[in-house]
Amino acid sequence: MTIDPPSPSDLEAFEEGREPLRVTRLEAHARRAGPATRRAGGGFAHAYAVVVLLTAGRSRVEHAGALELRPGDVHVIPPGDAHSRAHFEDAEGYGLAFWPEESGHSLRLFSQVRGGCHPVLRPPPARRRRIERWLRAIEEEASSRDEGRDEALAALLRLVLLELVRASAATLHPRTEGSSLARRALAFVEGSALRPLSLSDVARAVGRTPAHVATVVRSETGRTVGEWILAQRMAEARLRLRATGGSVEAIAGQVGYADVTHFIRQFRRVHGRTPAQWRRVQGLAPARRPRPRRRAVPD
Repeated sequence: MTIDPPSPSDLEAFEEGREPLRVTRLEAHARRAGPATRRAGGGFAHAYAVVVLLTAGRSRVEHAGALELRPGDVHVIPPGDAHSRAHFEDAEGYGLAFWPEESGHSLRLFSQVRGGCHPVLRPPPARRRRIERWLRAIEEEASSRDEGRDEALAALLRLVLLELVRASAATLHPRTEGSSLARRALAFVEGSALRPLSLSDVARAVGRTPAHVATVVRSETGRTVGEWILAQRMAEARLRLRATGGSVEAIAGQVGYADVTHFIRQFRRVHGRTPAQWRRVQGLAPARRPRPRRRAVPD
């Protein structure tokens, strides 16, 4: 996917997980690539999910095959799915990128695409207009700093995803070639990353040797299996740091780390801050330990 990136500060906030999502306009001029990991064979893969709504023009892109998007089409890109740079012809529309932990239980659509279903939806006009309306509302809300902004963004994202899930019931069909090895490996990582997990475990789940899985995943996505396990754990850690009052020690155990020091080191490597620092930047209070009750002193 290639979209006009936001300002460096906005982009940095999104990449560090401090912003849950971003919406950009696809305008009819030269495109630059958004943040992503370039894979060995060319193209891109990223740890966040992407939805592209085309409202005018055309777009050609390689994503599990050659795709041509026309006005009204919605392109769904799951986290980790490799795709080429898109070629636009007088294209207009919206690009929505969001971290998986922000979607609640609405990632079923992306799992279906990763499982082999066609990544392009063609919702009917009324539904497409609603999706466009929600995307415009997200764009406006994201640029504000009004009270309740994060709650409003989360609600609007759920509305977009709900419309896409409803559209997929009629337009999402399995591809005959099925799912690639890398897709199956990432699907297993997605569902298993919060427990002890190794490359050997992933290889066993997909029925291939560890060396073969390591080579294919790195070649198709530009990241190692270990890096995808880390990305999934960090996504869950951000969710728990933002949405719960749990201590850093408790969250470390919940996202697959027996050693809190190792968790803090990994989190800082990914986000440039410790979990406690990241939480403070978000304006969230750390978990407080209950104070012991004072015993009444008898007279």
